[in-house]
Amino acid sequence: MKNWQKLIFFLLLVIFLLFGFRAGQKVERVNKKIEFILSLTPTKSPTFTPAISYQETKINRWIDKIKHPNNLEINYSTKSGQIEINFKK
Repeated sequence: MKNWQKLIFFLLLVIFLLFGFRAGQKVERVNKKIEFILSLTPTKSPTFTPAISYQETKINRWIDKIKHPNNLEINYSTKSGQIEINFKK
């Protein structure tokens, strides 16, 4: 290679390195902006869950007791042996 070809090759190499460093700096700036925005987002506040009270219902002599929330109504059919669970109104 001639001297001027080596010089052009070296200058192109330096230019590509500079552009690469600048592109890396832009990516780093964007990442910092994204991290800042994500740090500002509020965390989900805990929701209040009301206390649930339970009661026990005796069905028959085979099924001793069923423990269920107070807002459920349990009906037992002696003829068919079905247990029906409904919400109280």
